[in-house]
Amino acid sequence: MKNRWKRVVGIAIPLAIIIVGISYNSYVRVHTFTLSGNETVKSEQIQPVNRRVKVNGTVDTEVRFTDVETGKTYEIDYITSGVSETLQLERGKWYEVEGAGELIVRPVNIRIE
Repeated sequence: MKNRWKRVVGIAIPLAIIIVGISYNSYVRVHTFTLSGNETVKSEQIQPVNRRVKVNGTVDTEVRFTDVETGKTYEIDYITSGVSETLQLERGKWYEVEGAGELIVRPVNIRIE
């Protein structure tokens, strides 16, 4: 009986870890947004899923988040290609994000109008 219990636990725990990993990966993929295009500045409205927003870029650029309601801005002064930066924003608010190149912003919801 003890060996059977150990075998069940030995299978259940790794299986649970795999399921949690796949679920988290899917969650991140769903809440990742890419502003793509050439090196011109572009913008889109996003809403942070939690307080921390991670930004990656393909070109060296300044990234600006502007609160849609108040106009208050939050900036990443300079982001280097391939390096990610994290910014604290208020959860539940909408922000317009602006930057050059291809920007990858996560975890966020996007506003499509």
